[in-house]
Amino acid sequence: MYAKVINPKTNGKKVYDNKGSSLRTANYLAKEANDAGEVATFFGAPGSPNKTAEEVVTMLDGNVKGLKKDDAKFYSLVLSPSPEELRQIGENPKGLEQYTQHVMDDYAKNFTLKNGRELGGPNLVWAATIHDERKYRGSDEGKQGERKEGPQTHIHVIVSARDSEQKITLNPLSTPDRFNRVQFQAKAVAQMEIQFGRVTAHDVTRPEPTRKQLIAEKADEITTKAAANKREKKPLTEVQIAAKDARLDTQVARVNSKLDESLQLDPARVKEAAKERNYDNVFYDRLGKIERNAEKGSATHNPYDYLATGRISKAGELRMNDVASFYPTPPAPKQDKQPDFGNGISSIQQTINIMSRALAVKSKTQDVRSEAEKEQDYEYEM
Repeated sequence: MYAKVINPKTNGKKVYDNKGSSLRTANYLAKEANDAGEVATFFGAPGSPNKTAEEVVTMLDGNVKGLKKDDAKFYSLVLSPSPEELRQIGENPKGLEQYTQHVMDDYAKNFTLKNGRELGGPNLVWAATIHDERKYRGSDEGKQGERKEGPQTHIHVIVSARDSEQKITLNPLSTPDRFNRVQFQAKAVAQMEIQFGRVTAHDVTRPEPTRKQLIAEKADEITTKAAANKREKKPLTEVQIAAKDARLDTQVARVNSKLDESLQLDPARVKEAAKERNYDNVFYDRLGKIERNAEKGSATHNPYDYLATGRISKAGELRMNDVASFYPTPPAPKQDKQPDFGNGISSIQQTINIMSRALAVKSKTQDVRSEAEKEQDYEYEM
């Protein structure tokens, strides 16, 4: 079981973009259900009626008072039981609805407010829907678009960035002292065991842990597993690499179709950059940025360096009709005649001039670190 707060900067930027209306996200979730032959319905707090995607959008978009144009208006969560847990739960959508309601109550209580006030489920504006299947996509190993085998039931939640009174901004991607995501995930895992029973054997020589003790145990497991995953990454097999390279050929061809011939990417060099980063999410995030630039009529400067390292010029993009003039030859610097105050002062002035030119060159470039590298996203799956 894992519970994840989706960061739209690194996960599904378009689908989960939360700076504006929730329409795109709600429609995407409804479409996923429809594509699977299901009717998309959204549930919420205990006692509230089910809603359509349109009603969810109206509810969330009407709860943004006090937020600025570029502020997040809502957040998306995923609650994903493991296959073993799903087999134990069985066909029990009502049970999963009740589980989600418990988790959202914990979500509200997980916020630390300055005045010491504690929130609860009734203080939230949210809706959720249950999906019973997943498809391979992005950097998955399987064939994109095909249904994943085994039980894949999971829950998508959309929750407003404002409380129900529209007085408090609730940002689960904030600092741990405001919203501790490890604790939130630990509570979600613990609730799964409390409600449906544990799927792993319990040490009968020890008494059953209290809820508080169980949450602490799960938090330790999450932290330990996240640290281990960071240290040890399984090397890709030749078959996996071949599959990823084949998908890259398709994506590079799509990018190149949007670029002038002189600016098109070399598939071999793109694959080299992918191998340098071990085909991680950061690489795919940057390749997606290059494609979005191309859609806007721009080409990313030094794309291979950007894919491998994240370094890019401040200009960042080349207009299609401005390639030749991107780095025009600068005029020769004027040599101001310095007063002759002796060799000492002249040497100091020369040093200042050299340092100024060096700083000017340095200011032309910057390191752009992906949010995916900045953020330590703890995920847990039993």
